[in-house]
Amino acid sequence: MSSIRHTAQRVRIGYKDDVLNTVFLKNYLDGVTCVANLLLRDRDKFSVYKNAVEVLYETLCAPLVSQQWRHSCLDHLYKPLLKAERYACDESDRIALARIKIDMNTRESVDL
Repeated sequence: MSSIRHTAQRVRIGYKDDVLNTVFLKNYLDGVTCVANLLLRDRDKFSVYKNAVEVLYETLCAPLVSQQWRHSCLDHLYKPLLKAERYACDESDRIALARIKIDMNTRESVDL
């Protein structure tokens, strides 16, 4: 789990090299899926995927991160978002995801 946290921090910052970014993003999302598959409860799986959505969204909104990296995060944001929606257990989970989606739709773009 700590390697996922470390990878999430690296995703949040991004590298100068687009090839490394692509590899890091793929490894991060694969790791998130792997961790979620090890969990038994849907609520726990939801939390893992929701956290991944938040990491990618925060990266997407960071003006100091390269434009190419923000585009890559935007291109992959749907993967954990769809999985989080699948594992949403109750109304509060669905509301949390809806708030993220509303924020994404109403936030001013950061030079995307």
